[in-house]
Amino acid sequence: MYNPVDGKPDRMHIGARVLDLNNWIEIDAFYNEDIELKKKLLAERHDRVFVSVPEGDDGSREVLAEFLKYLPSRFPERWPSPISIDSNLHPLEAASLLVQEDLCLMTQQGQDWVLTAGSICFPSRWDPRDKIGKSLLGIHDPVPHYAEKIGVATQSLFDKMTVDRPMWRVNWTIMDTPDLHQPVPVRRADSITVTKDNLPDHLYFRRERQTLRKFPKTGDILFTIRTYTNTLAQAAIDFPEFRANLGKTLGGATPEMIDYKGWVSIMNDMQEWSSSAHTD
Repeated sequence: MYNPVDGKPDRMHIGARVLDLNNWIEIDAFYNEDIELKKKLLAERHDRVFVSVPEGDDGSREVLAEFLKYLPSRFPERWPSPISIDSNLHPLEAASLLVQEDLCLMTQQGQDWVLTAGSICFPSRWDPRDKIGKSLLGIHDPVPHYAEKIGVATQSLFDKMTVDRPMWRVNWTIMDTPDLHQPVPVRRADSITVTKDNLPDHLYFRRERQTLRKFPKTGDILFTIRTYTNTLAQAAIDFPEFRANLGKTLGGATPEMIDYKGWVSIMNDMQEWSSSAHTD
């Protein structure tokens, strides 16, 4: 599901589209497994996967209230009766245990949009504790080219969002593990050495389906992140054009982005695998 690798040289762009609210939340066969993993992470590493400041409390309550209405209406087979929640939990944490998505609440403070609450169990190598209370520019400060390429456009997207016009986009990367919970860019001690021969089965195509929805009472914006991952080999089966397109897209990546993504040691092998798509 979702293949943003189109063969065009890698370029930083927003690529946001209007979202049909019927497709706001996605549920698949891994629902129970993902929710159990969230529960485990929230129990064992709570301060590493859930962050909040008081300014996000009202918006979090509004999000939870909407989930309690939306989910039974959209997925009556899963929620045939009213949803019960743990009232002792922060409302955004309670909301996050109902869906596979990670949830980030953005609140407008002056001219900035600030992260005021987040339940982020499945980050793609970033630490939520480093982002809470920061603006869009602050959150993305480590990302090469963000400020000059899409900083203004992202700010404008948030500023112009309306309640009746939610948006969605897809982000992607290549990683050396399928683990959903990846807070830091550190290879595991048992990570296999990736070569051009084993690369398709030991590198993973990780996609994030991201949505933005503005809420009417608080004006806060909920940013959801739904993560999908599978091997490059499986991606090449699911998307026949993926293998040939990957090298073309990677060819546009700057040295700074290659380093940021952790691709330095695997870049040549990925491009060689891609270029041999029609010879194997």
